[in-house]
Amino acid sequence: MSIGRKKLFLLDMDGTIYLSDRLFDGSAEFLSLVKEKGGKYVFLTNNSSRGTDAYIEKLRRMGVETGPEDYLTSADALIRDLQKRGEDLLWYVGGTRSLISQLRSAGVRVADGREEAQGVILGYDTELSYEKLENCCILLNAGVPYLATHPDLVCPTWYGSAPDCGSVIEMLHTCTGRRPRIIGKPEPSMALLAMEKFGFSKEETCLLGDRVYTDIACGANAGIDTAFLLSGEGIPADIEKYGVRPTWIFPDIRAVLEELKKA
Repeated sequence: MSIGRKKLFLLDMDGTIYLSDRLFDGSAEFLSLVKEKGGKYVFLTNNSSRGTDAYIEKLRRMGVETGPEDYLTSADALIRDLQKRGEDLLWYVGGTRSLISQLRSAGVRVADGREEAQGVILGYDTELSYEKLENCCILLNAGVPYLATHPDLVCPTWYGSAPDCGSVIEMLHTCTGRRPRIIGKPEPSMALLAMEKFGFSKEETCLLGDRVYTDIACGANAGIDTAFLLSGEGIPADIEKYGVRPTWIFPDIRAVLEELKKA
């Protein structure tokens, strides 16, 4: 099946349809065409620093109207994972106030401080402090359970790259020798959850992203076709570097749009 005949498109965001506050050429038209053809798009983002409302407002400022049903985040996948496993621990969260609020709203127990915590959850923390890093080190050295929303090393910005959750994971590994259980991409849970939620088969689904080691690996692990877009962090050499081969490679979302038009 060609990419133009897919029905469910799972889309990474930053580096795939926009960069910082700049919507890529063809993104809005691509999203509209998917709907016109009777398909569905879902944004899959590893960024756990903000809730769905922030993404809805960000895309609205770019001229794209979306709703809560159009998103699945690594925080959603984390909450689903904790609920399925029944892990009712008191978690120390190395993340933003937004992530903490999302977890608490879903019934996840979040510690007010390090002293009573029974485990560590690490997310993309734009409010990171040395105190948080030290608290994580103390808890990890004590051997508590350790989860992370995603392993992205950097977050693409208009000025280049900024440290993401994966960079903090490496920092903590240097200090403690511990590595977390990853929840978001490259794990397949977000893609599988999207197919289950919206009722599409693996054959009908394609994941589009700009990172081989998270986006494309997630699709591969979920058993679905993938499109590697060269508009963000990733470069062609990453395919050999990470040993994950996408189904298709495109320069950008405009090129994918043209394939949809042909179909």
